[in-house]
Amino acid sequence: MGDDATSASRASRTRRLLHALRERGRATLAQLAKDAGVSRPTASLIVADLEAEGLIAQSATSSGGGRPAALYSFAPGHGFVIALDIQRDDVAIAAASMAGVVLHATVLPLLERGREERLAELCEAIRELVETLAPEHGRAIGGFASVTGIIDGDGSILRSYSVPQWHGLPLAEALTEHTGIPFHAANDINSAAYGEFSTRVTQGRLQLMDTMLHIQVFAGFRTGLILGGDIHQGHHWHAGEINDSLDGELRARPDAENDHTHWALRAAATIATVSSAIDPTLVVISTTGLANEESATQMWAHLTTMRLPTAPRLDMESGELGGAASTVGALSLALRDAEAHFLHARTRYPVTVTGLERILEAHQAYATRRLAETHRHAVVVSEPLRIGVVGLGVRSQLARHVESERNRAVLVGACDPDPLAATRVEQLLGKAPEDCPVLTSVRELIERGIGAAFITSPDDTHEAAAVELLEAGIPIYLEKPIATTIDGSTRILTTARESGTRMYVGHNMRHMSFVRQLRDLIRDGAIGEVQTIWCRHFVGHGGDFYFKDWHADRRRSHGLLLQKAAHDIDVMHWLADSEATEIVGMGDLMIYGANRSRTGQGGALMPEWFSLENWPPSSLTGLNPVIDVEDLSMFMMRMRSGVLASYQQCHFSPDYWRNYTVIGSRGRLENFGDGDGGVIRLWNRRGYYDPEGDEQFPIRGDRDGHDDADALTVAEFLRFIRTGAPTDTSPVSAWAAVVAGIQATESLRDGSTPRRVPSLPTDLREYFLRNQEEWV
Repeated sequence: MGDDATSASRASRTRRLLHALRERGRATLAQLAKDAGVSRPTASLIVADLEAEGLIAQSATSSGGGRPAALYSFAPGHGFVIALDIQRDDVAIAAASMAGVVLHATVLPLLERGREERLAELCEAIRELVETLAPEHGRAIGGFASVTGIIDGDGSILRSYSVPQWHGLPLAEALTEHTGIPFHAANDINSAAYGEFSTRVTQGRLQLMDTMLHIQVFAGFRTGLILGGDIHQGHHWHAGEINDSLDGELRARPDAENDHTHWALRAAATIATVSSAIDPTLVVISTTGLANEESATQMWAHLTTMRLPTAPRLDMESGELGGAASTVGALSLALRDAEAHFLHARTRYPVTVTGLERILEAHQAYATRRLAETHRHAVVVSEPLRIGVVGLGVRSQLARHVESERNRAVLVGACDPDPLAATRVEQLLGKAPEDCPVLTSVRELIERGIGAAFITSPDDTHEAAAVELLEAGIPIYLEKPIATTIDGSTRILTTARESGTRMYVGHNMRHMSFVRQLRDLIRDGAIGEVQTIWCRHFVGHGGDFYFKDWHADRRRSHGLLLQKAAHDIDVMHWLADSEATEIVGMGDLMIYGANRSRTGQGGALMPEWFSLENWPPSSLTGLNPVIDVEDLSMFMMRMRSGVLASYQQCHFSPDYWRNYTVIGSRGRLENFGDGDGGVIRLWNRRGYYDPEGDEQFPIRGDRDGHDDADALTVAEFLRFIRTGAPTDTSPVSAWAAVVAGIQATESLRDGSTPRRVPSLPTDLREYFLRNQEEWV
């Protein structure tokens, strides 16, 4: 084209002519001139230039009443554009010709998790699509990627909670470089807004310069604003991220019992406030991601009544494209960018698309397949499963079990901020540093492309690590206790549910043989109905285990009725098939508080300082500089079922073992020893002192104690994330153990005042009792 082509007026005339051609499919020069509002000579010049570009061609000759006239249409093989909607676990891919006809639409799972591997997987899908379409439709002219996260004007990902391994990735540049197709990119919420906007403009229901506010309601709110025909991205590319400023109640899913009305009212008020501040032509509200229909209905009812009668009417509509909105928006933006290439000038006008139903059907078909799966995976598991470890302390050794022949997984990385951690990877995990590099942050570990993670770091770090991994879609094995606060523990469970990511808590005592034998005997009716449980824990190694490192500092562990007793609280709950509702504690720092050898152990780890020669307790050296947790603790608790239980824990006894007594309505059980070689005795006949009991049951299968149970919990965790198989451990019970342990400690430190034990919110409890499945 000549110089005139660069002018806005020439570009406008060309755009109108292309719009006319799309509307008619094929047309004569006279028809195009009339529809575009240009003279026939001007139309002739434009058509000639577009023919030279290979975009349109003469397709036939009109045989109307007058002289034969050439018919023009979009040229065969004139090219196509590609649109991507990249989410955490899948990508929607669509393509359309410059005629605006949808050529392809599908949704595919994303299998790779590594930063570069995930990008490579996308590029391969693009190349396969190009190879399929090119023979008939010509070259790929351009592409547009819709992606979750905060995206700047160059198409770089500034922040992404769902795919944190892509933080800082110049996505548009990378896609362009790897595929040879010029790509642009935008945030998925903004793309969805443009999808809803462009369909309304091309259908004549909105004008180009109308302002449209799009609000997506799910677990919170996100908005996209179309202003002057373009996406409004804001000064920091952060426009629309109102969820960052909302409180936890509004960000939560409104699924709890009797919570719908209050949430709906606050949600409506939030939407109305944002809408009033902008005063757009139209507000489009999408509730596709809101699982509870009642909440959506009530929210709409509030929106229709809360505006003042004297205020101008605020036009609001429901979203029409559902989960396909971002894909439609990306395709519309790709077509607009490609048309600008032929106009040699920027344009704000969206291109009319024919065949949008193919995109909607592809999304619906994919959603239906996902719902029909027998077992829902939090992430798509690729084999061999790549495992990361957070925290290279002594408990990290349990992750070794993932590489057994039975488990078929591989350790690929660990993270620990301790500079000495890199020197311990071979000792603790049995891996060469080059095969299992030690990183300094959870984010870096995620970027290794892990498919699951073990969290074995100090207790006070559990919450942050678990939330970051769960939000990234990484299933976790979380060492007990869940966290050191009730709120932190609840937050982790809430994040697991909201992200749809599986979590497992490592209460390995449920896999210890003596515990399972006790439970089996109780279930078989050996003692009738359980009435009371007494547990005595002789922690003979307590000085070495818990008073020479962070465990002794209540800021890190809260206390040993949480850190240590969480195991036994969980077991007592399991044996009684109930949970604590009331608890009272008592205890003190009786021995180690008087010890002045507080140098700590430097960079050493248990068991480097462990020795049976460290006796008596008062002779121990190298204790932690801070010691403010109790070394003797006990509590009594009442359970929901009426069962009464007691627990005693001593960290300066000479022997190390647990003793459980379970008394029922028809007998009594007690274990002597808690590993291989021990015995469980049953008394079920009335009599006098009898040390042997009426029956004896040898304890077998726990020769290595915790380590045997660790192997079983690791296998159960991997089976759970691969298949969704039920587990003997439970996040609900793990949460209950945390809460009971914390309340017992608070009672102990407050003059043994009784404490009520709160319950987990009903919706969370039911979700985890359904094996982490939402209602379908």
